[in-house]
Amino acid sequence: MLDKKWDKKLLITCATWQFIDGLITIILGFLNMTKMSDISKTVPISSFNGLVGTMFILAGLTNLLIAYYFLSQKEINKWIMPILVMEVIISYFCMDIIAVGTLVPAVIIISLKKKRQKLVNAQ
Repeated sequence: MLDKKWDKKLLITCATWQFIDGLITIILGFLNMTKMSDISKTVPISSFNGLVGTMFILAGLTNLLIAYYFLSQKEINKWIMPILVMEVIISYFCMDIIAVGTLVPAVIIISLKKKRQKLVNAQ
């Protein structure tokens, strides 16, 4: 299972979901009916929903960067695991169940790969 790049597929799936979720969050924050009367306050990035949506999009970009660049390296970087664990915790508190459901298996697979690399390097 570890040789079939499941971690990369899970991270790409999570990044795709985070892009969709971020865009939906920004659009819903922009179309909030209570702010439609005041045009100056409808800028999505100035609202809380716009900020959360932008954070989801940035997390998706981080996942794509990890999936395409860092996982293709010969050795797994030591900062990948803390970043992904922080992302899981933030997604959990934002109640983003799909992101948690894709990130937790990816974290487990990457940690197993990292442990296997340590065992191979020790021998």
